[in-house]
Amino acid sequence: MKQGSTIVNDKLKGRLFLFLFALVLISVFSTCSFLYPLNPWDDANVYMTIGNAMLGGKELYVDIFDHKGPVLFFLHEWAAMLSRSSFVGIYLVEIVCCYFYLLYSLKTMKLFTSYLSPFHLVTFSIFLGLLTYSSDFFSYGDSVEEFALPIFAHSLYLLLKFVRDREVPSRWNSVAMGIGVALLFWMKFNLLFFYVGAGLALLYIAWKHRQMVALWKMVLWAFVGFALVSACVVIYFAWHGTLDALWYSYFEVNIFHYHGVGTNGEPPFWWFKLVKLGIWAVLMIPVFFLKVSKEVKLLVFGTYGMLVLSFATLTVQFYYFLTLFPFFTLLVTLKALRASKAFLVLLFIAILAIATNWNIVTLLNGTFPHSVLEMAEIINANETEDSEVLTFSSYDTGIYQHTRHLPPNRNYFLSSILDPEIKREQAEWVNSGKVKYLVREIGAINTCHEYYDAPIPANYRLIYDNEELFRYRFIWQPLSYLWNLTWPRPLLRHIMEPVTVNQKMQVYERRP
Repeated sequence: MKQGSTIVNDKLKGRLFLFLFALVLISVFSTCSFLYPLNPWDDANVYMTIGNAMLGGKELYVDIFDHKGPVLFFLHEWAAMLSRSSFVGIYLVEIVCCYFYLLYSLKTMKLFTSYLSPFHLVTFSIFLGLLTYSSDFFSYGDSVEEFALPIFAHSLYLLLKFVRDREVPSRWNSVAMGIGVALLFWMKFNLLFFYVGAGLALLYIAWKHRQMVALWKMVLWAFVGFALVSACVVIYFAWHGTLDALWYSYFEVNIFHYHGVGTNGEPPFWWFKLVKLGIWAVLMIPVFFLKVSKEVKLLVFGTYGMLVLSFATLTVQFYYFLTLFPFFTLLVTLKALRASKAFLVLLFIAILAIATNWNIVTLLNGTFPHSVLEMAEIINANETEDSEVLTFSSYDTGIYQHTRHLPPNRNYFLSSILDPEIKREQAEWVNSGKVKYLVREIGAINTCHEYYDAPIPANYRLIYDNEELFRYRFIWQPLSYLWNLTWPRPLLRHIMEPVTVNQKMQVYERRP
């Protein structure tokens, strides 16, 4: 009895450690946490603004628009209930997601590493957590790819057990996997390439080992979970009479009209995308040397390979690659990682990643973006009944959260969809005279800004103009930031100046 109690206590202590570690990781690296004054990423601000708008009574896709899936906005509507002017709700969700990502990553490690001590497993878990959340691919936090981490980690664990041990997931685990698939489908459906690769590999493996009945049993219960979530989404839009808006905004736009012309400061060469994809493909070469069965390798190559192929477009963004980190848990099976020296190398890599993390560096250097707070202070100080705010020919800067305003129109921010209707609607609102403040963000990234750029009408005057650091965009420049943390920085900063991109932040006020 005592032995069983000891095992339970050890398990609880282990999970408490993982939760506390998740709390630390998200608090330090996510700009949704209380350590940061704001999340400066335009995508995250779009999600939060739409969540606030839905809470304020606007209909998703009808009164306010973005091309992401509805579950993402339902999540941010819930977060807006906790706070309409901060990301505290998302911060809490990130902690939970990080915990389950670490938990199922550790479970996957244990499947293949009975020869490693608990100390080594925990050490590698710490390394994986630090590397995942301090990487530039995590960005500012609050990305769909971040929310996919625990879902992929959970699915990968169950599928690896099925392939390695011929162990069919329990009914509830299968349903849970289906729920995860549905959540991804209704947030960003191209992430389901992971399951396309898994399905192809599993069909071959199950056929080879005469496990087709077991496979279909797992798929059936997973479909139950998928159907439960999907039914809730469809019923919601059917109840509001907006199924056609859901179909157009989420499916038709993403499949036929989305351009995603952002470059993120990358070299303007057509081959650079292929080089970046090639690097991630090469990173899985160590899988050939894993001491695992051919079936396990096939599953890994199928899921990982299909994800990489799904990135093979002209619009590859850095944060897409965050979804590949769950696969790194398998690298702990490499013989080279059994030696203590290998863990010292991992520790050095983790420390370097932390020291060069953009969020931490800018916070410590006092250069974290702050213009939005200054703009909000000006608008709030001059609040009147007609103080409408519009992000004119611009991204969502976060101004709506900090002024507690809702966008006046459906297409309120610069979109990656080149649509003349968006230009017409923005011009109509400005010319109507109803908008008191125009907020602009210019020059941060080379995107479709030129398509939407329009001159400021003569009846508006500039009342705020500031230029600030946006973000370093070249992954090969981290040593510059490490140098900037040292004391002799002022003496030699012109030698080690990091590559950065500046952006202009402006507020225009309607003339009396």
